[in-house]
Amino acid sequence: MKFNVDLPDDMKEYLENQYKEYLKKRTMTKKEQRAVREWVKAGNSVYDNPAGAWLDGGVRMEYLDIYRDDEYIRQHTKGMTPEETRKFALAYYGWDDDPDLEIDDSENTWDGFLDMEPDSVPFA
Repeated sequence: MKFNVDLPDDMKEYLENQYKEYLKKRTMTKKEQRAVREWVKAGNSVYDNPAGAWLDGGVRMEYLDIYRDDEYIRQHTKGMTPEETRKFALAYYGWDDDPDLEIDDSENTWDGFLDMEPDSVPFA
């Protein structure tokens, strides 16, 4: 395997062996195989993911599972607005009933300027 990043030879060997073993254990389409291979060629483990997502119990989600979730959401949100896509993704992950994730534009009142008066800084 030709890596896209400069890695020590032992790391390259480790990642390539991990990838080969992973292919034996997991069933995937050719497209998924290519995606996992590109992920590994970029110097990543098949057991890691770009989102830093974890499952219940503190187990890191594998790249393939994140890839499949992303593909599912991408396929089912074609033609949707960003807000519709966000709502679909929240529902997909079961977070659509969490009021903390709702966007309330009335709470976003920061105008981008800080009061720089010395008397207004509590630690000065």
